[in-house]
Amino acid sequence: MERKNDTRQKEKSKVTLSAVTEEQQSPAATAKRNKKMRTARNVVTGIVVSLAVGAIAGLSVALYYSEDINRMQASYMREMEAVYSRNYYDLLDSANNLETELGKLDAASTVEAQRSILYDVWSAAQTAGSGLSVFRGGEDGVMRATKFVGQLGDYAHYLAKRMENGEPLSAEERGILRKMRDMAGILKQSLGDTRQGIEEGKLFLGDGGMLETFTSSFDAFAEPDVDYPQMIYDGPFSDALEHRECKALDGLGKITAEEGAELVKGYIPDAHDVEFYDRTEGDVVTLNYRLSTEGGDGFVQLSEQGGLLVAFNLDYGKSAVAGGYPEHCAAAIGFASAAGYEDMTVVWCSGANGIVFVNLAPVEDGTVLYPDLVKVKVDEASGNVIGLDATHYVFNHTERALPRPVLTAAQAAQRVILPTVSEPTLALIPLDETREVLTYEFECESDGTYFVYIDAMTGEESNILYVVDSEQGQVLM
Repeated sequence: MERKNDTRQKEKSKVTLSAVTEEQQSPAATAKRNKKMRTARNVVTGIVVSLAVGAIAGLSVALYYSEDINRMQASYMREMEAVYSRNYYDLLDSANNLETELGKLDAASTVEAQRSILYDVWSAAQTAGSGLSVFRGGEDGVMRATKFVGQLGDYAHYLAKRMENGEPLSAEERGILRKMRDMAGILKQSLGDTRQGIEEGKLFLGDGGMLETFTSSFDAFAEPDVDYPQMIYDGPFSDALEHRECKALDGLGKITAEEGAELVKGYIPDAHDVEFYDRTEGDVVTLNYRLSTEGGDGFVQLSEQGGLLVAFNLDYGKSAVAGGYPEHCAAAIGFASAAGYEDMTVVWCSGANGIVFVNLAPVEDGTVLYPDLVKVKVDEASGNVIGLDATHYVFNHTERALPRPVLTAAQAAQRVILPTVSEPTLALIPLDETREVLTYEFECESDGTYFVYIDAMTGEESNILYVVDSEQGQVLM
């Protein structure tokens, strides 16, 4: 019985196994099984891909934020560099102004002139203090310099307010201000090394930056001997009134580019290859030309209205030699006269770096017209004129009805407290950027050269200019 049961069980098992095998081998079963396997593989692959994409995305995000941080840091460094540079030049400018304005007090004889100068000192001291505040970080030298300009500004403001009652500076106050002028010169000297570094392309920040050496330069003030390189050349009232209406062009007709080229050949000796290349739209519409001479190449600007020689510059390219300036001044006058600027006199002449800068002004009824300046550059070695700027003349020159002076020259001289070194001259000067004033001009010497201008109508001190030596020659401040 047991063997029969075993036999039947085995047969049953064979039947079951056979049925299963047949089912597995059928097309429907195979498709179903393959579908399940593909689903499983897809799930695994999806997981793997998701992990890989997640890893790549995470790395990309990290790289993005890293690059973003670097960009932000670079942008911040550029912004801070600009802040330091801007405040440095503001500081240098104000330090120069402090020394110059304090020097003018020696020539100021009236309460009004003294008060005006003191307010200028107060303003310059505030600017210097703002500039120094950017560099403060606990450094003793910077803190001491900041304290000095703060005290100087406060003192100047106090004196200016006190003088509202008409009381002039006392001898003691003048003495204190002279000592402060010396200190302002020391402050300016302390900025010199940094200026040289900027000119060499150095930065305040980064490896080898100048920020640390800049702040340490105030630890010990050196001898005052720094000039601010702001103006290429200058003379009395070289920043004269520039009205937006070009008075010298009134009633003049327009010229063509061809007509202008012929004028250029007449204005510039030995000019050849004169080529019109551009027309400039501005306060003065100009026709612009390139040209060549035996000495070098250059450019010329003529006013389209009237064909006046507005600007001229020549790269002469020869080294300078020592020589007297009278010949250079004569060359400047001759060149200006040939260009149509007649009855001119030399009002300023200074040489630097192989170039003699000559400022000319027209004279009318014995009065020098400073608002109508024409500036001329002369090569020191050859004596050839290599540049001209008549912008002020074009803006300001017109027929004027000059008033008759109320004061005589002798009466005006009594208002000047410094020793004079030349005869006074009647001069029309720009004032307050809005008006012109008839004055007597006095050249004075007292620990430096001054030009004092006394109003010919009222006897007031209209202006005081001080001669400053610079790398670009002598300038008037």
